[in-house]
Amino acid sequence: MQVFIPGIYPRSEELIQATRDLDRGRTTVAAVDAQVDRDLEELVAVQQQAGVGLLADGMLRWQDLFRPLVQSAEGLEPGALTRFLDTNTFYRAPKAAGPEAPSLRKPLDEHYVAQLPGPRLVTLPSPFAFARGTGVSQQAIAEGVLAPALATLDADLVVLSEPFLAREQAPDLDALAEALDRLAGGPPLALQLTFGDAGSLLPRLAGLPVQGIGVDFHATRLEQVPEGFDKLLLAGVVDARSSLVEDAEDLAGFAAGLGERVGGDVALVPNGDLQYVSEPIAREKIARLGAATQGAVEAVA
Repeated sequence: MQVFIPGIYPRSEELIQATRDLDRGRTTVAAVDAQVDRDLEELVAVQQQAGVGLLADGMLRWQDLFRPLVQSAEGLEPGALTRFLDTNTFYRAPKAAGPEAPSLRKPLDEHYVAQLPGPRLVTLPSPFAFARGTGVSQQAIAEGVLAPALATLDADLVVLSEPFLAREQAPDLDALAEALDRLAGGPPLALQLTFGDAGSLLPRLAGLPVQGIGVDFHATRLEQVPEGFDKLLLAGVVDARSSLVEDAEDLAGFAAGLGERVGGDVALVPNGDLQYVSEPIAREKIARLGAATQGAVEAVA
């Protein structure tokens, strides 16, 4: 059993203030960069203390899940401000910039994918989430943008974040499978359904060409996971939209039961981006994930 922290991590109060000061001309880019480095160093230390298996950089420079990729691609552009699910946050929804198929002009560099002192996890948008509302097919997004991005990544696991699929009435999983096929040959992939009930989709998700599936267990019942599920299961057991810090023993008990039900490996994760809570709360949630993993391993042993 492992712990991973995919997605966007909350910025510290110091980094928030530094970016505001930069917008108002009160500080320099170098000063903001230095604070990003301090935030990243703290995040790495928190993950190491919790026993996180694959380190993540927290996407500290990403405005949202899509923007750096959109800005690096031909044929796409940031669209209107759009509310993210039922939160009080907004993002620039990607949209097509013309009739041509989208293509990545340049790969994501160290500005957006930081170097880390160990095996690493990277988060990107899933083809379904990325293509949503653009008029561009999932396959075109996968082939023109995501595949070139993956080709340059040094990652042990790439989590494709998917906040919308579980909320669709009849999602086209065949189109998603075709798009995911076009991402083959690069780093191992996991599709994480964040902030939604994945229960009815799980039997079909098990057949997708990815190594892992992520499930929000604050919206999905454990009994909905097929017995013997043989992919890596990213179990979203801490709620990234609540400031309530979960009890490690409760998490450990749930994780142990989940481990007995499935046939593959289990990694405990937040059920979505931790950016929706403050950095001190996020730090404590990571610590609880680490303690829960250790407790679950001891319970099984």
